Amino acid sequence: MEIRWLGNSTFEIRSSAGMVVVDHQGTLPKPADIEDDNTIFVFSQGDHASHPAGKHQVLTGPGEYEIGGLSVRGVATPADDPAISRDTNTVYIVDADGMQVATLGNPGSQPSAQSVQQISKVDVLIINTEAQGLETEELSTVIRSLEPKMIVPSGYDSEAGKPSAAMSRLLTELGVKEVEPTPRLNISRSGLPDERTVVVLQSRTS
Repeated sequence: MEIRWLGNSTFEIRSSAGMVVVDHQGTLPKPADIEDDNTIFVFSQGDHASHPAGKHQVLTGPGEYEIGGLSVRGVATPADDPAISRDTNTVYIVDADGMQVATLGNPGSQPSAQSVQQISKVDVLIINTEAQGLETEELSTVIRSLEPKMIVPSGYDSEAGKPSAAMSRLLTELGVKEVEPTPRLNISRSGLPDERTVVVLQSRTS
């Protein structure tokens, strides 16, 4: 499996069964321009009406999906304080190549114990640090509750040659002192680390 960060909140998860593009920015590409025939676009918030249409597989909410050999689950979490809003953020879990890859999206409140149980086992957790409704300490609590083996945050500033302020706060909270950014993460089931590991990706557009 290969994971790349495309900039902003967009990640690309490539597996032997197909590709999942998370929170794509802008107009969806033409089907002929997509390298993998089995490509699914998933969006953490909003509905079909608020995202670009086209001849693509587009997922915009909770549910269980089996598409061309790819298994994707969407679990609802609060997009804001549940006391004032019913808006939902969807945590997607991609089950492929023997691994569970979860994309946290942009939760605005701590996921409930039931949501954490539904998300279940996580091998790799993808986090968009630049658009978080959670404070760093709250985000750290979510990470501990999900117990991922690998954490892949967005937010490395390639021009400055260092993590963004938001990423730096999270890395500090996680006890990470030094980072070596890489263009992509290539990982297999047998290659998962025994201890929690943070992988910092450079944007493909950098």
